[in-house]
Amino acid sequence: MVNNQPVGEKPQRILIVKLGSIGDVVHTLPTLNALREKFPGMHIAWLVEPKAKDILTGHPALDEVIVFERTRSATKTIASFFKVIRKLRRNRYDAVLELQGSLKGALLAWLSGSPVRLGFKAGSSRVEWVSTIFSNVKVTEGSASHILERNLNFAKRLGAGNDEICFNINIGEQESKYIESFLKSNGIEGKRIIILHPGVTWSTKRWPSERYSELADRIKSDFEDVDVVLTYGPGEKLLVKEVCRLSKSSPIISCPTTLGQLIALLAKCQTMVSSDTGPLHIAAALGKRVIGLYGPIDSTRNGPYGDGNFVVKKDLACLPCWRKKCKSLSCMKGIAVSEVLEKVTAVLHKKLCS
Repeated sequence: MVNNQPVGEKPQRILIVKLGSIGDVVHTLPTLNALREKFPGMHIAWLVEPKAKDILTGHPALDEVIVFERTRSATKTIASFFKVIRKLRRNRYDAVLELQGSLKGALLAWLSGSPVRLGFKAGSSRVEWVSTIFSNVKVTEGSASHILERNLNFAKRLGAGNDEICFNINIGEQESKYIESFLKSNGIEGKRIIILHPGVTWSTKRWPSERYSELADRIKSDFEDVDVVLTYGPGEKLLVKEVCRLSKSSPIISCPTTLGQLIALLAKCQTMVSSDTGPLHIAAALGKRVIGLYGPIDSTRNGPYGDGNFVVKKDLACLPCWRKKCKSLSCMKGIAVSEVLEKVTAVLHKKLCS
């Protein structure tokens, strides 16, 4: 039996612990917005790592963003850990929502000193079992299939049920000006743009570079009024250069961007094609119709959220495997350019008719 009944008295100060990744933070925003709508006077803070903080910067539902500065230096990371703990204890949160589902997130929640610590129940998907020991209010996933909907159960435990999904990602004014300058300098200001994002965090999620190149060429061949832009994250510049080199249509490589600037660029596109990445989920949250290329990741749980989005994947017995290493990579290599182009065409035609 699922028990997600509201707990105790309404807290006045709460902390959301969702450190990353980028897509995970995006999928927790509706929980934040549900709490803000129900409790407009509540103080809500969010603990996050640097890579995803730009998603939260300027968010209208947040009172405070606390950054846990994790670096490659073990000494600096440990120092940052204790600095954050001291800050959390000073802030005296009435409740902590530990949505990370990891030992790191659970320890941060526990050491905050909060008397109420909500965490996923043991046995929840993709949740480290040991992390559940540190929470004293267990949240069940229930019948929800997508992780976004499972996260909303945390808001429901605080009495903030909300049927409307809302993200409200802020787009900075300076970031918008930076992107407008880039578009103008490339002669594509005001044009229809398709973004291809070949970079991934796991090698098992990568669609081959030559497929992205062929897709860019076929888009340009079929849609003369559409420009293709290649975006990339830290350490991915060589990858997009390779895609561009293999292409005959010379897609435009994006200017260097911070995450905030990338958000502004995604807001300008008509659609986006990518594997399961943070930028894909940001684009979907911005209301763009996206095409996700899925292999080892469960698209039912982690697919792009929202009506009109597409998932392209192969029906293989081994999926979803959640593996970061694979010798065959047959799930991603099996996705044909024609399959993806079909979805791109459907999205563009729907835009033309709307």
